[in-house]
Amino acid sequence: MSDQTETNKRLAVALLEASGKHDGPAFAALMHPEATWETVGKPHLFAYAGVQNRDKICAYMASPSIFVGGVETRFGDITAEDDRVAVEAATKGTLPDGRVYTNTYHYLFTFRDGLVWRVKEYIDTQSAAEFFAK
Repeated sequence: MSDQTETNKRLAVALLEASGKHDGPAFAALMHPEATWETVGKPHLFAYAGVQNRDKICAYMASPSIFVGGVETRFGDITAEDDRVAVEAATKGTLPDGRVYTNTYHYLFTFRDGLVWRVKEYIDTQSAAEFFAK
């Protein structure tokens, strides 16, 4: 595996770690100027589904997390080839009211110029929509 592929794997994990902490500066530093983040799903069923541009997703990551202490992320398999990295992850976060949110994810990262250019986030949207509807 090339050095760049290994670097891309580390950058993908670093971006998800920054996301879990809502570390806006660290998150933004890893995002290409033309980056997009797509949460796969139907926007009429899951409000967060759709494509966000870099400015919008970086602004969100620079805002305080809704989870007390951020989100804990456990990483599963990480697979990389060429300019793409696939990451399996599971998260856990606690809301101020004590409810605990968990979900599983699959991310597909594409890199350009040594930065994250595209993110496709696959999530159990039904579970998330039901949890946040309460």
